[in-house]
Amino acid sequence: MPSPLLVTLGEAMVVLYPEAHRPLAEATAFGSDVGGAEFNVATSLARLGLPTAWISRLGADGFGERILRVAADAGLDTRAVELDEQRPTGLYVKESTPGADGVATRMHYYRRDSAASALGLEQLHAAPAAALLRRASHLHTSGITAALSPSAAEVTAGLREVVGPETLISVDLNFRPRLWHDRDTAPLDALVAQADLLFAGHDEAQAHFGHTEPARLFAAYPHLDAVVLKEDAHRASVHRRDGHATHVPCLTVEVVEPVGAGDAFAAGFLAGLAEGRDDAASLRLGHALAALTLIGHGDRPLTVPTAAERETIAAAGDEWAGWRVHPGEIPWRSA
Repeated sequence: MPSPLLVTLGEAMVVLYPEAHRPLAEATAFGSDVGGAEFNVATSLARLGLPTAWISRLGADGFGERILRVAADAGLDTRAVELDEQRPTGLYVKESTPGADGVATRMHYYRRDSAASALGLEQLHAAPAAALLRRASHLHTSGITAALSPSAAEVTAGLREVVGPETLISVDLNFRPRLWHDRDTAPLDALVAQADLLFAGHDEAQAHFGHTEPARLFAAYPHLDAVVLKEDAHRASVHRRDGHATHVPCLTVEVVEPVGAGDAFAAGFLAGLAEGRDDAASLRLGHALAALTLIGHGDRPLTVPTAAERETIAAAGDEWAGWRVHPGEIPWRSA
C-alpha cells in the first residue's frame, strides 16, 4: 500500500534579519533564511520522512533558487512550484531587539505583487499540481494564502472541488488582521468551510470568529470534524464533532524566538495523523516540534525527531510534565 502523500499550498519567502539584533535603522549587516507558513509545514513533514509535496509560485530570481535549494535539502517534492519571470519572490525582515521582557520580534513583510500572490486556479488544474492533488491523502493550507490576492482567494475557495471528497483538508486559521485590513474576510470563511481539520490559537479565533467555542464552530461549519485550539504556552486541545476532547499541556521550553512555532506544531500534529496515531500522541508530537523551533532563531525546527524518538514522544506518560527543552537538552533523546 503506498504511503500517504501530504501536500501543502502556500507561499515561501526569504527572510532577512539584522545581525547582532540591531534595530533596522542601525543595521549594516544581515543574515538570511527561508520561511512561510505552508513551506515551514511542508519542509518539517518531509524532514520527518513523510512523502510531502508543496504547491506554490516563486520568482525566477536568486531568492527563488535559495528556497528551492532549502526544499530539496529537506526532501520536499517541488514539481508543482511554478517560476515567474515577471514577479519577484516575496521577502520579509525579522527585527528582533532586546527588551526588558526578553527579545521582542517584529515582522516586516514585502509580499505585495509577489509571485506567490499570483496563485491561480489554472495552476491547480495544470498537470504537475493536478497529478499531486489526485494522489493527495491530505492537503494543508492557511488563512494567509486566502489573503494574498483575489486569485489566491479563488484558489482556496475551490480546493474541495479540486481534491474531491476523500482528501482530508486541514486549515491553519493564521488570522492576520493587517492582511485583512479594510477587506471582506469572506474568503477566509469560505476556506474554513471546506476544512475537515482547523488549527487556531485562542487569540486569533476570538479575533476572527468572536468566540472560542468548538460547538459553535461545528454548527457554523458543518464539514468540520476536528478543531485544534492552542492556548499560548499552556496547552493544546483537540475537539471532535462528537463532543470528545483531548488536552495535552505544552512542554517547558527555554524560548529563544517564537516565530514559526505554530507551523511546527501543525506539522507535528499532521505527522501524527499520517502515522495513524491518536489525538493525544499527535498533540505531543505537535508540542515537540514547536519546542524544537522555539529554541532557535529560525522559522523551522532545529532538528526533527527520528522515528524511534517519535515513538518515545507519542508514548510519553507522566514524564511528559517533567520534560524541559533547551538547546543543550532534548529530553526524548535521553529518554
